[in-house]
Amino acid sequence: MDDLTAFATDGAKVLESVKGDLTGAGHADVLLVLDPPAKGDEKLGQGPNRNVVLLVRDDAGRLHKAAANARIIPCALCGGVSGDPYAYSKIGKSQFTIVVGGGSRERWTDEYTFTYVSDKKNWITSGVARKVTDTETGKEKHLDLTSQELGTVLFSDFDPSHLPAPTLP
Repeated sequence: MDDLTAFATDGAKVLESVKGDLTGAGHADVLLVLDPPAKGDEKLGQGPNRNVVLLVRDDAGRLHKAAANARIIPCALCGGVSGDPYAYSKIGKSQFTIVVGGGSRERWTDEYTFTYVSDKKNWITSGVARKVTDTETGKEKHLDLTSQELGTVLFSDFDPSHLPAPTLP
């Protein structure tokens, strides 16, 4: 059994851990979502983002931190009236997807997919699907971005705030 809490530093707690083959090497790697400690004075829409940490297993079976990003998953209070914006993460062979969402009348959902590129020994942003829905009118707007449109963006450098957002008229 792996001690994943060893990777939760500075008072962070493991919010979720997902096991799968992140690199295509056939190992049981781990995607961790770490929740930073609350300061106690956070207001709705404020607080530190969660940290996503990728742990890969070496040939001896030990996990090592390979990459991290603290810009993808917003704070626990940043989902509006919908609550916590973190939905889930899933791992497929050599790739993973992180899903977040929230809102009130206008509900938003973002899916970020990253694929391992062995030549770079890193994960590249391979797709982004953003959606906003007006729950009163039923109007929707989708924005799908491929790796060609995104360019070569490493997982650790990815920042959703630099992406266009779908907006309803």
